Parts: sequence; C-alpha cells; structure tokens
Amino acid sequence: MEPKILMILFVTTLALSPVSPSTTVTQQNTYSTFVKTSCSSATYPAACVKSLLPYAATVKTNPYKLVTVALSATLKSANATLSTVTQLSKTKRVTKWEAAVLKDCIGDIKGSMDEIKRSVKEIDGIFVSADKRFAISNAQTWTSAAITDENSCLDGFSDGQINPSVKKMIRNSIVNLATVSSNALYLINHLSV
Repeated sequence: MEPKILMILFVTTLALSPVSPSTTVTQQNTYSTFVKTSCSSATYPAACVKSLLPYAATVKTNPYKLVTVALSATLKSANATLSTVTQLSKTKRVTKWEAAVLKDCIGDIKGSMDEIKRSVKEIDGIFVSADKRFAISNAQTWTSAAITDENSCLDGFSDGQINPSVKKMIRNSIVNLATVSSNALYLINHLSV
C-alpha cells in the first residue's frame, strides 16, 4: 500500500475510535483532579498526591478505589521498611542492644502490615457487606492500630544507646511509612456510605 492510503486508513480509524485522544486527556485530567482534591486536606497532602497520582487512571473518581490504592501504597512502604530494618538487624555493626530493639521493631512492622491487610479486606468487601459503616469503622480501627505499631517501633529508638546513624535510617523509614499510613487513614475517615 502507498503511504498516502495508509495515512488515510490511520486517520479514519482514529476518527471512528470510541475514545478520542481529547476525551482521554479530559478523563485523565478529571481523574488527576479527583486525586489532588481528595489529598488536599490529608495529613500530608504532598506525600498523598505523590504516592497516589500515578494511579489516577485506575482510581478514576472512586473514593473506595482510592482508599484501596492508598492502603496498597502503605503495604509497599511497610515492606520496604521491613526490608531496611531486617537488613540492619543482620549487620555486624549493630550491638546486642540495637539488635534487640530492631527485632522488636520488625515485630511492630509485621503487626502493622497485618493490620493494613485487614483494612484492605474490609474496604474490598464493603460492597457485599450488610453494614458498610461497620466495615469502614473496622478499616479505621485496623489502620489506626497499624500507625500505633509503627510509632511503637520508633519508641524503642528513643534510648541514647542506639547508634545515631542506625537511629536515623530507621526513623526515616518509619516516618515515610507513618506518613502514607496517616494519609490512608484520612481517606478512610472521609468515605461516605
């Protein structure tokens, strides 16, 4: 086929397509605006937008999907934090005291992850739940408990016996985790039934 005919076929196909490029851009803008608006009053708005905006096309304008994505981001952050703390606990440069504190922290992070998974389960099951308010309340409780566990990890590092570089590395990881967890809780708290 000649290039001219190929071009005509391409333009015709594009014109007959059910979703025009401008509609896709408009929809994407709508989805992005939804995420930005939802995050605007979150505990940490900039972190909320940064972690959730890449999923705007998946979320669309569904607040329940947004919460599920926020909880998934929390699990991802918890997994990264767990990896950091676990790796640190296995290094030779930590003292026995630090190793014990790190071990407790690992337990706290695993507990947090279990609680976030329970929150995901509550939100995912909300449409088959007889009592949506109860499911949302459960998700709030589990996510709050996760944040408490994350903070418990930091409590172990308040002792002056911890190496400052180890303390800083753990603190940064936990603060990141607590930030996304707090934003997820904010979004759960603003779900309507």
